[in-house]
Amino acid sequence: MRSWYVAKTKPHREEQTSAVLEQRGLEVYLPRIAVWTGRQPDSGTTCSVSTKLECLFPGYLFARLDVSSPEWVLGRSAPGVAYFLGIDGRPSPVPDELVEGVRQQAGAQQGQEGPPTFRSGDRVVFTSGPLAGLEAVFGGMLSPAGRSRVFIQVLSRFIPVVVSAELLRRVG
Repeated sequence: MRSWYVAKTKPHREEQTSAVLEQRGLEVYLPRIAVWTGRQPDSGTTCSVSTKLECLFPGYLFARLDVSSPEWVLGRSAPGVAYFLGIDGRPSPVPDELVEGVRQQAGAQQGQEGPPTFRSGDRVVFTSGPLAGLEAVFGGMLSPAGRSRVFIQVLSRFIPVVVSAELLRRVG
C-alpha cells in the first residue's frame, strides 16, 4: 500500500533528489515557498525587491511509495537520499492529511506578494498597526525581508522608525 514517507536528502540536493525519484516513477512532493530577496540600490534612489523559491524543509522531501514493493528499493537507493525517517531502521509513514495540509499552506503562502517597492523620499501611509493612518517619508529598505526605515514628523522633527514595508502604501 502506498503511503507518504519523509526522505532525508544530502545537503543542498533536495531538487536533484526529487527529480531522480520522479524519474524512477515515484510520486514526490518538495514543498517550496517564496522568499523575499532584494538588491540594495546602487544610487540610493530606488529599492527593488523580488522573490525566489526555497525549500520549506531544507534537506527533506516527501515521497509516496509502497515499502513492500520494488519502489522501496528504488527510493532508498536513489542518489541524494541519505535515509528515510522512521523508528528502529524502518520508515514511518506520514498521514496523507499532513502532506495535504503542507501543500495547502505552502500554496497559500506562494500567493502572497512580497513587500511593496518604494523610492527614497516617497510619501507613505501606515495601513495597519498602532500608527495606522499616519503619514511618513520612506527612507529606504534595510533588509531583503522588507524591513524599512521611514521618517515620521513629530513636533517639526523627522524621527526614524523601522517597520515592515507590508504596513505601508504610497500616498496618492
